[in-house]
Amino acid sequence: MLKYFYILIFFYSITLFSQIDKNTIPVKKKLEELTKLQSKSYKLGNFNDFKIYTDSILTIAKANQFKEYEIDANVRLGMYYATLGTFDKGITYYLSALEITKNISEAYKKETVILNNLGNLYNQIGSYDKAEKSFKTALEYIEDYGGPLEYRMAVYTGLSDVATAKKNFKTALEFLQQAKEIGEKLKRDDMVINTLNEMAENYLELKQYQNALKHSEKAEKLYTHEQSVERRTLSLYLLGASLVGLKRYNDAIVPLQLSQGIALTNDFLKIEMDAHKQLARAFEKAGNLEKANMEQKGYIHTREKYLNSLSKAKRLEVEKELSKSEEQLVQESKSKWFLIFISIGIITILVVLLFIYKRKRKQLELETYQLNEARILLTNENEALKIKILKYAKTKTTNSLTSTHKEKSKKTSLTVEEQNKYIEQIADYMEKEKPYLDSEMKQSTLAEELNMSVHLFSEVLNVCFEKNFSSFINIYRVDMAKQLIKNSKYAHYKILAIGYEAGFPSKTSFNRVFKKLVGLTPSEYRKQELPLSNVSSSV
Repeated sequence: MLKYFYILIFFYSITLFSQIDKNTIPVKKKLEELTKLQSKSYKLGNFNDFKIYTDSILTIAKANQFKEYEIDANVRLGMYYATLGTFDKGITYYLSALEITKNISEAYKKETVILNNLGNLYNQIGSYDKAEKSFKTALEYIEDYGGPLEYRMAVYTGLSDVATAKKNFKTALEFLQQAKEIGEKLKRDDMVINTLNEMAENYLELKQYQNALKHSEKAEKLYTHEQSVERRTLSLYLLGASLVGLKRYNDAIVPLQLSQGIALTNDFLKIEMDAHKQLARAFEKAGNLEKANMEQKGYIHTREKYLNSLSKAKRLEVEKELSKSEEQLVQESKSKWFLIFISIGIITILVVLLFIYKRKRKQLELETYQLNEARILLTNENEALKIKILKYAKTKTTNSLTSTHKEKSKKTSLTVEEQNKYIEQIADYMEKEKPYLDSEMKQSTLAEELNMSVHLFSEVLNVCFEKNFSSFINIYRVDMAKQLIKNSKYAHYKILAIGYEAGFPSKTSFNRVFKKLVGLTPSEYRKQELPLSNVSSSV
């Protein structure tokens, strides 16, 4: 894990320029310029330019015997390849940097940094014994020669990762407690949040759910918008997982869904996968087997994506004693079954798509008509939705008077007076009780709350409002979402959170319905309605 990787690089780099021979000023200036460009490209996320500048620094440093720059370039290339997941190359560059430090004075300063970063990389690929050796050697240097508190904190965090991987959870907690104390001393909330999250993870492994809940709640309270969104996502997940462990299943659902939504938005596959798993358990224990099944399917799908993202790291640790022929046979066998499963999957998908296409085709005309009517209702924002709904429904009722009795009898057995009564009743209830905010609201439930039969309720919706239940309730949800988006109090809310607040059951349904009725996605609508400064941290 690379939690403090970049902190170490920073402390290492600030000592670099003071140790250059003043007789090589032109070369030094060139290296300084390249280093500035290198840092800028990294901050901008332009890793291709970062690699080019770092290669140039390494070439010039080697040619002119600038060992400090040569070490730094090797470390940064190690960081670059570790970020890409090419861990074998990352290790090679770190080891090269260690080798060069043998030829310079006060080598322990550089070796401490390199060993920390190398230990983090070994942890990532599962070489825990090598990681432990690297961290312990770095700790020996710190004990003997001193160094910034960040160095010591990085070592404790790395050793805790090793202990966690080896199932020594109590040992991991001891290291994390020391790391947390350093973070608090430095007044670094980001570091404290990381250690609190890791402590919660270890308490979960020990099944000490109350301790896990306490630490994840502390981490969540420390979160601000200046902190990494991944930290908060993990804190929310751990909070939810702790509640599941405590059998508080209904309480666990909201933090887990928030964690899952943020993870999905930001491609945090590990957290998304774990959130699916915990939600499946929470819904199952809460008696909602349909949602539990959906979450289990989501877990299996995300788990496959997550494992695929780790495939390069796995290759690095393939056992050396396997012969090439055995490896080839295994690969051929996997490929054969993979192709079989893919073929079955494609056929299944095609059959399902054909079925969906035929079904959708029959509904297309009705949905198009309802969509146009719904858009009209949502356009004039200066008039309350209830008033617009009433005008719309009563206009339809009035227009029906021009039809012959025979034509009306085919549509409804309700008189105009009865229609107007039910129109008023439904519109009043929707405005006062806001049942659409319940993402699980069903037609039968709402009909019961209105003291109407399902058949009568459906007839009123179809005849008076010319809507089916889904289209009718989604108009209210979109109207509420628009109000929330324009409300400055909700400017810091994620788009997914706005959707949940408005009653939508998922991000997919929110984006789809909102775009269909408004003509813009929720994110596009927010950018249109709010100043850029209010949007940048929440879209």
